[in-house]
Amino acid sequence: MLNQNNRNTGSINHQSAFLLIIVAAVLFSVIDLSAQVTGGPGDLWAAKWKGDKKAALAITFDDGYLSQFENARPILNQFGLKASFYVMPDFLTDSLPGIWRYGTWAMFQAMSLEGHEIGSHSLTHPHMTELEAGDTLTPGTILYELYFSKAKIDNRITNQECITFAYPFAEHNRLVDSLTSLVYESARANGDTINPASPGFEQWYSLSAMEVIFDEPRNSPEDDLDELTELQNWIDSLISTGKWSTLLGHEVVPFDSIQNTPTRYPYSNEWFTGLCSWLKLKSDEQKLWIETLGNITKYIRERDSYSYEVLAADENSINLRLTDNLNDEIYNYPLTVFIKVPGNWNYALLLQGDRVDTLTAFTNDSGRVVLADIIPDGGEVSLYRMNITSVEDDVIANNFVLYQNYPNPFNPSTKIKFTIQTAGASLLKFAQLKVYDILGKEVATLINKQLTPGDYEVKFNAAGLPSGVYFYRLYAGEFSAIKKMLLLK
Repeated sequence: MLNQNNRNTGSINHQSAFLLIIVAAVLFSVIDLSAQVTGGPGDLWAAKWKGDKKAALAITFDDGYLSQFENARPILNQFGLKASFYVMPDFLTDSLPGIWRYGTWAMFQAMSLEGHEIGSHSLTHPHMTELEAGDTLTPGTILYELYFSKAKIDNRITNQECITFAYPFAEHNRLVDSLTSLVYESARANGDTINPASPGFEQWYSLSAMEVIFDEPRNSPEDDLDELTELQNWIDSLISTGKWSTLLGHEVVPFDSIQNTPTRYPYSNEWFTGLCSWLKLKSDEQKLWIETLGNITKYIRERDSYSYEVLAADENSINLRLTDNLNDEIYNYPLTVFIKVPGNWNYALLLQGDRVDTLTAFTNDSGRVVLADIIPDGGEVSLYRMNITSVEDDVIANNFVLYQNYPNPFNPSTKIKFTIQTAGASLLKFAQLKVYDILGKEVATLINKQLTPGDYEVKFNAAGLPSGVYFYRLYAGEFSAIKKMLLLK
């Protein structure tokens, strides 16, 4: 079944499709991404890119080759990067040996579970511009290729929905674009131009992608360094614009296999490792958001269509609701937003559904704010002022270790472990382990005495407390650490 954009699984009114293109382009052109809020607590605005990074990049690979699983995947995973892989369902098999150089369904299923996107590259890789529009019942037509490639991928890749398309041979025209919009949320072509931060309707179905063309001869890995430098310079220019683009590749193979790889401009393992290492650095510097094309599509469309309502706000708490007008089955990606908070907040606890996060408040041109990830239409959002000094996720310092409680969530009891190691002249350390509620009120003292170095485990029973988020804090000498836990009754 076609997604929400579809109005007909048979013939298409092309004039109506083109009218939608024009109208949508006008709507997108009036969005001001730089607008900030100067109102009171709870007012918010979306960051241009996830995590308030400066620009965005999608790494994409076409055709579903075996080498993408064997070589591209481990390199990407080594650096914590996600990519989009565009496959042709009729060329993937259930086992090896497969068809020519193509992979298996199990390979791409495994990659999807790791957070990589599996998109469509059509059923048979035809020249789409040479096909009739057709319908979903007629093989060899545009709509048949679009619809059934998605349907077959969705049938095999069950943890994510196939929402983006890569044009075979990067060939498309206005007819192909309009029909693609009935089945997919965006589509990638090629070209070294940079995509706008808020694409118009036509631009969503002709997204640009940089393809690296390696000069010959390629006798050693050093011969490819000039292409790496050129690509890095291009990405730096992308960052300076604050916009986004995609990178288009095919195979990734060891360099000594380059000459025997018959596909288009293969990356060497060595070259791709160098690129990913550099991209990870740009990400860590908050300069570049690297994500799948599908998730970038979701983020932009949510960012450009959200609205919010402040339900209640006072000195200690804020309740709000963030919504959009999109299909919630597809558009459920966290949107990064700045939320205004009272001027005396230093830390905040955020709750949305079963999601819990701790946030640090800071001051910008709009006043005191927190930076939060919120899912539009994901339920009411609650923020609570935290009256504790700090919250740390991993605490190992000064010869002390505070571990996460187990089980977590818990009902009604849980165990808290910590370690005191030998440090300084004294073997005895005065230790306190206390539990606080979300407003910083002390609800229990579990340890309050001198301890010798060693491993300790304390049971916390919350039978008399209501469900909610609690914090436990360990003091030992000059050491202090906090962790959070969730009581669910």
